Amino acid sequence: MKKRKEGERRERKSALERLRNWLKSSASRCALIVLAGGILLLGLTWLVCVPERYNLSVGSISRQTINAPKDVVDEIATQDAKKAAAAAVEPAYHLQEGVSDQVLQQLSALFSELRIVQQYGLTLREASDTDESIRVRSFTDDEISYAQGIVTQLNLTRYQATTLLRTSNADFDIMVSTVTTAVENALNSGVREGQVSNAISTIQQIVGYRVDISLTQNILPSVLRTCLQPNLVIDQATTETARQKAMDAVDTVICLQGQNIIREGDVVTRNQLEMLRSLGLLQDNQYDFSVYSGSALLVCLSVVLLVILLQLTDRELLHDVKRTAVVMSVMILSTGAAAIAIKLSSAYFIPAALGAMLLSVLLGWQPAISATPSLALLISSLAAGNSSSSMLEMIVLLLMTLTGSIISICYERGKAQRSMVIICGLLVAVSNAAEVMAMALLSSLDTSGMYLDMLWAAGGGLLSAALVIGLQPLFEAIFNLATSSKLLELCNPTQPLLRKLLLEASGTYHHSIIVANLAEAAAERIGANPLLARTGAYYHDVGKLKRPQYFKENQNGENPLTTKDPYVAAGIVTSHTKDGLQLAQKYHLPAEVQQIILQHHGDTPVMYFYHKALQQPDGQAVDIKDFRYSGPRPRTREAAIIMLADTVEAAVRSMPDPTPQAIQENIERLLRGKIEDGQLSDSPLSLRDIDSICEAFASVLNGVFHERIAYPQAAIPKRNLFELSEEKASSEQGEGGARE
Repeated sequence: MKKRKEGERRERKSALERLRNWLKSSASRCALIVLAGGILLLGLTWLVCVPERYNLSVGSISRQTINAPKDVVDEIATQDAKKAAAAAVEPAYHLQEGVSDQVLQQLSALFSELRIVQQYGLTLREASDTDESIRVRSFTDDEISYAQGIVTQLNLTRYQATTLLRTSNADFDIMVSTVTTAVENALNSGVREGQVSNAISTIQQIVGYRVDISLTQNILPSVLRTCLQPNLVIDQATTETARQKAMDAVDTVICLQGQNIIREGDVVTRNQLEMLRSLGLLQDNQYDFSVYSGSALLVCLSVVLLVILLQLTDRELLHDVKRTAVVMSVMILSTGAAAIAIKLSSAYFIPAALGAMLLSVLLGWQPAISATPSLALLISSLAAGNSSSSMLEMIVLLLMTLTGSIISICYERGKAQRSMVIICGLLVAVSNAAEVMAMALLSSLDTSGMYLDMLWAAGGGLLSAALVIGLQPLFEAIFNLATSSKLLELCNPTQPLLRKLLLEASGTYHHSIIVANLAEAAAERIGANPLLARTGAYYHDVGKLKRPQYFKENQNGENPLTTKDPYVAAGIVTSHTKDGLQLAQKYHLPAEVQQIILQHHGDTPVMYFYHKALQQPDGQAVDIKDFRYSGPRPRTREAAIIMLADTVEAAVRSMPDPTPQAIQENIERLLRGKIEDGQLSDSPLSLRDIDSICEAFASVLNGVFHERIAYPQAAIPKRNLFELSEEKASSEQGEGGARE
């Protein structure tokens, strides 16, 4: 148990130590740069995607046109459409048993009571003396009240009672038979719930041709309203199911992204206000956090995708603070330029290829190709979050960023001239215009505005090239980058430091020229950076400018080091790497060139002075460390190549008979010695690379030290001065005639 606890304690301590070491490393600083860059990218995305908020109410006048930043449901219009669809559904009915018999029985009972009233009236009329009195017989209040009391199923009015009292047997019988038949037929056809009034009107129209008009108008409506009932009642469950299906079938009313919600000068309606509220565009409601969360998710995905691709293509970049800062700066700059273009002009005017073109000329194709998918995702998301952009524009921008970036990366790879950026911009412009045309034709949209969009897209490609031309020197100055263009400028012999080297240490200068030829050939052979190798070789020995007379290639007579103490002499020789670093920093050479200057000797010992120290008669022990360069050993392929080229050039130049076979053997011996001394242990060179370097060195040196023809010693006869003057005069006359 005690051992287990001690083991756990050691593991925790080891984990904390690893964390502490990581926090002190360059990888942690790079991670911090990526995190800070992601936060800035998120802020830029929010500036474009988060919409403006308005102070509006129902009935107010909109002072500007408001577009939907994303698809939004018009809830009020949708609910109105669903209600209309439900109202249009006919109710479902079912036959209710026994209702027809009940209606007919009640009708028969009511007619029986009414017949008693009619018969009572007939009795009263027959009691009159004359026929004339029968026709004009008036009934007393008691007689009418008695007649009203006979009927129990409905409340007869005085007028209705009087009408019945005056009705003849024939008219009453016709009414009973006709109405009973009509009611029975109506019940057989079905009287629907809620439509009893319609059935009564229909029955009245049917019987009105036969029944006395006074009965039809006064008695029949009350009778039918009392007796008639629906025998087809609504099936609530079935009806609600049908209505729900009809409501579900109604399409949701959606205001699409980019579509006008309110136009300038319109009166704000309730459904428009509710759409604005659901989008979070009103000042009196909560924010639409979906926009913020969506933007944050897209930025996180973009940054994670960038880091993954960099791990696959250029893992060392994520441990280089300067190069990581360049990548994130370009990402932020490209996204910012896209945001400005979306806000101020057409979405197609976005310099979509800016990031890839700039990274390609600054850091190479690996970071550029790694950043391309992330930039495409960011730029298209800006269009997706902008209320004035459409889904088609988002797709086109995604394709423009991908294809334009790939075209620029492929074209710029290996081309150091700044003028190539202009040609690359033209290619991207043509590609952008073609993509806009293709998408417009494929989508079958109105092509009236297609040509204007094509011009905007082509302008975006040219804008990318213009921005790269303007920003490249700025990035080179701020980050001191060893870009191809910068290296080409440094290779110019008119550069102040090279000019100084030529004038004050001409031997070192010419030595550097040959080393540069060797290094460039070897770098091309193994796939390293030949331009960096040439530039580094030009400047690798600039430290000798401090004491040029102490180096053999600059001496015309006796070597002053021969009179120096071996330790002092070795110190003078080995110090030229540090002196060169100081000069490189003074003249602001790129860090890659500075590292080559410092590393091109590694910690190689100066064997001449070490051997001289061993021969001293004082008998003191000699430590070879005192005669080594301060290092470090070469850590890049270019620095290792220049170390080997420097060693080989000096050795071959001192050979008495540099035949091709001797040069090849000497090169192999020197490189084997560097390997055995461990000078290449920290470099990424493989054994296959070293074999290729040997072949490249031999090819170049065989051309430098080729066999020459031995010219015979023969005297040239002197020419007559008179003959020379005659030849000159005749030559001038011939030229004058030719001009005439």
